[in-house]
Amino acid sequence: MKKNLLVLGLLLTGGCLFAQEKKDTLFFNNGTIVIGTLKKIRVGIVTFDPDDANDITVQLRKLKAICAQREIYRVESTEKEVLFGVLVPGSIPGRVTIVDSLDQKSIGLEEIINLYPFSDRFIQRFAGNIGLGYNYTRSSGFGRLNFDGALTYYSKQQEISAALSTIYSVTDSMFTRDREDASIKDNYYFSPTSFATAFLVYQRNLELGISRRYQQGLGLGNKFITSKIAYAWARTGLVFNQEKSTEQKTTGTLTEYYAQLQFNLFKFTKPEIKFDITQTFYAGITEKGRIRTDGTSNLSWEIIKDLRLILQSYVNYDSKPPVSSNSNLDYGIVFGISYVFF
Repeated sequence: MKKNLLVLGLLLTGGCLFAQEKKDTLFFNNGTIVIGTLKKIRVGIVTFDPDDANDITVQLRKLKAICAQREIYRVESTEKEVLFGVLVPGSIPGRVTIVDSLDQKSIGLEEIINLYPFSDRFIQRFAGNIGLGYNYTRSSGFGRLNFDGALTYYSKQQEISAALSTIYSVTDSMFTRDREDASIKDNYYFSPTSFATAFLVYQRNLELGISRRYQQGLGLGNKFITSKIAYAWARTGLVFNQEKSTEQKTTGTLTEYYAQLQFNLFKFTKPEIKFDITQTFYAGITEKGRIRTDGTSNLSWEIIKDLRLILQSYVNYDSKPPVSSNSNLDYGIVFGISYVFF
């Protein structure tokens, strides 16, 4: 048995090393071999571009081995490891060896949560999406337009992301910027799961009496769940706010303690479904007794390649809104379409 496994490993590795132009190769359990370009792996699903064919998606459990040596890859595993290197078939079916210039590590194919090319090509380190939708909110009985987008840049130890979400009321006689939320966040990983975080946020919420809020935050976080179908992280620290109310009253810098939890659930077999929920809690330090919460949830369903139906909701609460006559609760539901462009 061991001899047969050794022979199999030599055959797979040999096919990998001597493939024309070192093309990436998928080796299936049924003996099929597909040559082309490995694009990414996300939670058990391989996205692969075969030569002379359109992209395909394959479940990792259907593969015997993967060979990919044209690029350096960043690999996250279920063991909370982050590895960099090329992919060489392991000596045992269902395993792969990640090789860099100094070391090598063998892991099971189904242990790979995320994989993407990590090269000197700047554009390959981005991921993003944009969406448009129609929604109903508590503060208005008529329709509103929604726009949202996100862009993330990955480096070896950093994850920089920008996000924008807006809700506008439009009628024949008026245009109102009801809700705006824009942010940029930088997570610096000093271990595979622990990170320092810094972020800048701009917010507008007319329902809660906020004409604009600028927010700067610092803290520490940890990605405490990494599995084939889910991951979750939490962060905590301090934020510093400067607010302007709809009555044009401004504040000095308001300091708050914050704690945030994000949970993500994936189903990357057809149909591809993704669900995430983020909840943030704020406790006033400058304003004693002020409590705020921001919560969002997003459900997306891929109807065709890179095009998704989305259902979003949000809930915002402020125990002491800047305008006392305003509501202290706002919520809404958004239905729309999102396009994944990276």
